[in-house]
Amino acid sequence: MAIRLLEVYHSPDEKVDFKELLGKIEVIDLRHLKVSRSEILTRILLPAGETEKAVETLDRCFSKDEKYRIIISSPEATIPRPQTEEAPPHKKEEKGEIVSIEEVYQDIADRVRPSLYYYVFVFLSAIVASVGILYNNVAVIIGSMVIAPLLTPNMGLSLGTTLADRDLMKSSLITGLTGYAVAFAVGVVFGVLFGVDPRSPEILSRIDLSLMYVLLALACGVAGSLSLVEGAAQPFVGVMIAVALLPPLVAGGLLFGSGRFPEALRAVFLFLINVVSINLAGVLTFLLQGITPRKWWEKRKAKKVVKRAIILWLAVLAVIVAIILLYEYTKK
Repeated sequence: MAIRLLEVYHSPDEKVDFKELLGKIEVIDLRHLKVSRSEILTRILLPAGETEKAVETLDRCFSKDEKYRIIISSPEATIPRPQTEEAPPHKKEEKGEIVSIEEVYQDIADRVRPSLYYYVFVFLSAIVASVGILYNNVAVIIGSMVIAPLLTPNMGLSLGTTLADRDLMKSSLITGLTGYAVAFAVGVVFGVLFGVDPRSPEILSRIDLSLMYVLLALACGVAGSLSLVEGAAQPFVGVMIAVALLPPLVAGGLLFGSGRFPEALRAVFLFLINVVSINLAGVLTFLLQGITPRKWWEKRKAKKVVKRAIILWLAVLAVIVAIILLYEYTKK
């Protein structure tokens, strides 16, 4: 069972019965420590699935306390082992092991800012992908997707939209767009230097538009969002995101550098299909998982932003589907 440790700093002036305050929230261990005359530290050990409810409850109670701060950490283990009460089967299914909004946000916010590390790995992954596509080597292309750090900016944009967080959306957009530009530019350079055969199987698979790619990208978006909320294996989901984004983008660059502009346009269009689908699926998944701001006025603002974003993404996706259907019709 995954567990979380909440360290709550607060003023001793706040006479709070934590057991009564937390009520039905399952608590494994609860201890108080006097840090100073003006500060108390309360440590709460609880199942990971209870974190969000506990944080919301504590935030409502201590939000006006100047000393108030919550630190959330994830212990590897505890001795003695947690002895939790058996819950009814239906309640177990409802809980899951969902991490708190703060953990999801911090995980994304820390990595979404543009950094040298990010650009170096995008650059390297684009080189590996270019070589793999030019030589029709599937193993090399898969290797490029393993090192491509494309999960974070897409999930950051989806999370920022869901929370109506402009700073997170801005950082995610900058990081994502500049990373895409680097990958495309690497493909262009390889296309100019080495040329490309448009009849190559790896090229043909990136310029043949199909509705199946929409389904693939939607699945990637859902998987990426769930990997953050449910604590799944993010590296593997990162590969899924890269499957949808890196190869068509690099293929577009290769074709553009070789002077194959119509084919390059189709590859870039496939890339755009994936970006739209991933972000739409990400927003919807975060929303369904209950990822919303905590304050009521922030919730109202976020509701409007999410509604507009979903309408925009759906409208763009509808246009994309229409273009794909027209393309498939003209092929017959």
